[in-house]
Amino acid sequence: MKFSSLVSLIVFIGALIWSWNLIHQKNSVPFETHAGIQEKLAAIIIETVKAKRPAANDIVVDKIWTESLNNGRVTAHFLYSYKDSTDGEKFSSQIKGHADLERGGQDGSGSDRWVVAKVKTTSDAIIFEEGLTITADSLKNAEPKKESPPSTSH
Repeated sequence: MKFSSLVSLIVFIGALIWSWNLIHQKNSVPFETHAGIQEKLAAIIIETVKAKRPAANDIVVDKIWTESLNNGRVTAHFLYSYKDSTDGEKFSSQIKGHADLERGGQDGSGSDRWVVAKVKTTSDAIIFEEGLTITADSLKNAEPKKESPPSTSH
């Protein structure tokens, strides 16, 4: 057996052992914890929108998912939308963002407590349900004044 074949075999076996251990390692944050964080965060988002935008309706958390960063930290990504009408204008707003959560110890029942350390919204899309009508009359006051060309007297 050649030396390069032996090295290839050792690298292949090492990769096989590494991938086996990676797949079969215990999750640092159990599935149930992820589901609980997602459920609670969705409820918090809905309550916050209702409190800050009382005219908002059809509040929907479109997407929410979590990922473990390490044993004590989780990031939750979310996308939610709502409809609103302000000053007679109807529009929909869609907001995307993420929240960083840190493990805060255990509560009295033995369950982990998670503390929201940071929330950041990364995009806010507004969709108007009715187009804005612009007429020539509404533009008359907004037209810039035409300046006369400078006089050239010699």
